[in-house]
Amino acid sequence: MNKYVIWVLLVLALLAGVWLSQMQQDARQPQQAVVYPKARPLNDFSLLDEQGQTVGLDALRGQWTLVFVGYTSCPDICPMTMAKLAALLPKLQQMTSTPVQIWFVSVDPKRDSPAQLAQYVKHFNQPALKARTADHPALFPFVRQLGLMYAIPQQQEGRYLVDHSASIALIGPKADVVAMFKPEMKAGQLPLVDSDILLADFPLVLERSEG
Repeated sequence: MNKYVIWVLLVLALLAGVWLSQMQQDARQPQQAVVYPKARPLNDFSLLDEQGQTVGLDALRGQWTLVFVGYTSCPDICPMTMAKLAALLPKLQQMTSTPVQIWFVSVDPKRDSPAQLAQYVKHFNQPALKARTADHPALFPFVRQLGLMYAIPQQQEGRYLVDHSASIALIGPKADVVAMFKPEMKAGQLPLVDSDILLADFPLVLERSEG
């Protein structure tokens, strides 16, 4: 075998190795989670918990926090998403030695008092599921920092629906936003995060965030 043939075979082997490595790396990419190249530090904030106590940035430190914004009168996406997260939490906790908690942030403070929030989270029977809210001047900047959104109709009397994100933000132990779990968007179906995909994505997100 002449030197030219040997050189070509070596180049092909190298390219094959690079291709295989890239394929393996792509196979380990999160399916629906968006991991930020650089974590986004949060500014301090002041919210109320379900006991009416003030909660700030320190409540996020030292643990992973999944944050979903919604409201207790939400007829579908909110209760379904919170039920999913409450059910998944034990499995998510098994993937890391760092505590994992869930925050349900109500963007409807007019109707969602601390007492209402306490009753709401109690329904899911998950101690690590916490409720938060605040008046809009404090609430809106916090939600915007997470990369989420909400909008309340001008007429707020009586029954009304609130527009809000269906994604779930992940805050790391350093109190910075590291990723976003996106819902499945299918015609004619509610935008909900898929439980199996979230379970598959979660360790990959942690790996990239801690790496």
